[in-house]
Amino acid sequence: YGWASPDHPDVTGEYLANVRRFLRHPLGEHVTALFWDFSSLPQKPRTAAEDEFFYQALKVMGDVYASLFGTIVIRHRSVPARPAELDGEVVILVEKGGGLDGAGAEAELRSALGAFENPRYEEGRWRVRFPTHAAAEEAVEAAAAAGALPGAIAVFLFYNGRPYLARGWTTFESAVSTEALARLAYFPGLGKLLEERLTPKVVEIDGAGPRVAEMEDRADEGMGPRNKRVIAAIEAASFTGKGDKPVVVQLYREYATKVNNAMAGSGEVVKGEYEGEYNAAGEREGRGVFRLANGDVYDGEWKAGKKEGRGVMR
Repeated sequence: YGWASPDHPDVTGEYLANVRRFLRHPLGEHVTALFWDFSSLPQKPRTAAEDEFFYQALKVMGDVYASLFGTIVIRHRSVPARPAELDGEVVILVEKGGGLDGAGAEAELRSALGAFENPRYEEGRWRVRFPTHAAAEEAVEAAAAAGALPGAIAVFLFYNGRPYLARGWTTFESAVSTEALARLAYFPGLGKLLEERLTPKVVEIDGAGPRVAEMEDRADEGMGPRNKRVIAAIEAASFTGKGDKPVVVQLYREYATKVNNAMAGSGEVVKGEYEGEYNAAGEREGRGVFRLANGDVYDGEWKAGKKEGRGVMR
């Protein structure tokens, strides 16, 4: 789900209402514990110890979301409507010692952003209210210009109405939640076994009610192209946190590698086609290219039917 504001993810209560509806639904009645980022991880302001714990947790978020055996992911892709009382509200994050970190910077803010009401300076940030939401959007856009507001780290609308698929963290969460499912398409034996024994992995909880999510991956896409598409989507998405984007891309890369290795170690062989040289016994030997059904390609040397020597996996 997408956070509705930097201070609280669910200012309207819609997310909580739909989570409760899911837990009472047959699709959710087996759930015994709930991980929810806002309440399950320490939020700002954090102590140094809480910061360390928080970043340790980030490193295993892919596993939490994507575990085929331990978790079910509930997804709320619609963003609640903005409450009227938050129209025109803007947040300016400021650098410590950058000239805007204090009540005396109000005049400079007005000069850069235009007319606003009810300015409040809080530790590390300003909150101001513009006469209309359209005026707030214009001010945020103007502040995004290079050098428009020296001393500001970020300027954004307090209520985040950005669509689900345009957000960085939700793009990552959806990708890792379905990574193993996408790869199971190339391991039909393992996939059938897990389908018979496990509950649905991803459940949509917004709209009319809980329902099993439909897989959005393209059947003939291949895992390599899928991974590139996911990374491109993360890089094109928006993040509120400065520096989050490269961290999230790396988290996804690491998880994709981990789940690929786990599937490869299951003992089931992915089918593929070989083009290259053979020895007298009819085994792959010499130089050859092996194209797997999942889109991966090995181009390199072989000996006695096995990869040996120099080669490239792509």
